[in-house]
Amino acid sequence: MKEQKLTRILTYFYLAPFAAMIGFNVVNSLLRTTYFDLYAVMETARYKWDNPVVVLACSAMAAALIYLFVKSEKLKGINIEKFALAYSVLMSLFVVLLFRCVVTCDSALVSDAAVGFLQNNYDAFEQGQYLYRYSFQVGFAALLELIYFLFGVENFIVFQLVNILSVYVILKMLGKITAELFENEKICRIEAILSMGMLPLFLFSTFVYGDIIGWGFGVSGIYFMIRYLKTDRWQNLLKMAALLSAGVIVKSNINILVVAAVIAVLLHTIQNKRFKMLIWIPAIVLISQVGMWGIEGIYAARAGLEQFPEGIPKIAWIAMSMQEGDEGGYACGWYNAYNWNVYEENQFDQALTTQACAENLKESLEKFWSEKRFAVNFFYKKFTSQWNAPTFQAMITNEWNSRHVENLSPLAEFFIYGTGRAVLYQIMNVYHFFMFLCTGIYCFCFRRNWSVEIAYFVLNIFGGFLFHMLWEAQSRYILGYFVLMLPLAAFGFNGILKTMDKIFGRKRGKEG
Repeated sequence: MKEQKLTRILTYFYLAPFAAMIGFNVVNSLLRTTYFDLYAVMETARYKWDNPVVVLACSAMAAALIYLFVKSEKLKGINIEKFALAYSVLMSLFVVLLFRCVVTCDSALVSDAAVGFLQNNYDAFEQGQYLYRYSFQVGFAALLELIYFLFGVENFIVFQLVNILSVYVILKMLGKITAELFENEKICRIEAILSMGMLPLFLFSTFVYGDIIGWGFGVSGIYFMIRYLKTDRWQNLLKMAALLSAGVIVKSNINILVVAAVIAVLLHTIQNKRFKMLIWIPAIVLISQVGMWGIEGIYAARAGLEQFPEGIPKIAWIAMSMQEGDEGGYACGWYNAYNWNVYEENQFDQALTTQACAENLKESLEKFWSEKRFAVNFFYKKFTSQWNAPTFQAMITNEWNSRHVENLSPLAEFFIYGTGRAVLYQIMNVYHFFMFLCTGIYCFCFRRNWSVEIAYFVLNIFGGFLFHMLWEAQSRYILGYFVLMLPLAAFGFNGILKTMDKIFGRKRGKEG
């Protein structure tokens, strides 16, 4: 069909760069690694050479163990999907109870604002204050206020339990997405097994922030979008848009998934020539934003504001993302307080701030253009610091948020500051390479397994890659996209299993 061929060609405009990005990180992850120093004041990415022999040997052992597990007749009766979900919840709960993390940095500022709201104190919206600058955080503040109202002020454990529920939802929906994309029971079992190694996700259960909860809504929205692409039922579009709207409230970066959904509707419309469905594009955009608009309206009314604060112009993040930072060239594109300072330096004027940011951005781009080697090194470090960080800042985040906890148990100190930290890092380092290797195998095969549903699913990950190469860099932001790779990695590992079957089948044949 001509329309399907056109749709397929259009998807290759991002599928090919996605495959190149994955392939590059397979090699990069094998040879190099990104880490964060203990006791650091700023979350500055550091780089060191990895030990490829150890990484390959451990990956081979992991592959052999999974192969034996999948092939074992005794274990085939186990519902591995339910077991993996239970394991993930228990691991997350163990981490939360062990580390007993509190809030620091941005989390603490938003928490203080939520406490103030309960007392009818809205100083956080005054000029120069946190929510005046970072107004997009009001959804997260609203969630904290609700939890504090129901369960008590600064009851962080309740928020962390919601995080654990979100971990369950993320992995549950990814299992369902795997079934929808590949319709293969073995691949679903492999995906469940691989999900049990997602230590960074479990470790982030302690983090009082909107990341995990936002991704819970986001992955659920992706599932219903895939259901729409397979069934053409508009009700699935409505569910998807509503879920993404909830996700945007607590984590604004979920808007990346909104863009991917809009593109998918357009591609699906072209493929099936159902042009009346284009009406859903503005509807998806509207529904995905209405939740945030509602929250802003409520707080503007409560605080007696004529207009909800616009916040720092978004171009400030882009300008900051093209700067080296203050760590001798290590922190390429990472937070350096530029967006906070430039807004204040321009008297909190949107137009003046935008103009100043545009000039700073122009200076950075001119430097990239005139110093090509510098530009390549800059973007290599920016990419590597985000996508080649096996912990995705999980370890440093738990360290920061447990520094002010009294009477940490010896076991908690062992994992945060002692030998356990190194053990966890090495496990995540091998898992990180193994996931990219399996996803790389999928990329090698995707031409034979193309569908608009799979193309849409990959678009969500590629969108995250593209966005965060242009936005503020944080490896924590990439964790959600890394978790999304589970279905693709499961497909890739199934290819490894087929190869292993052939090898062991020949050996058995010779022995016979």
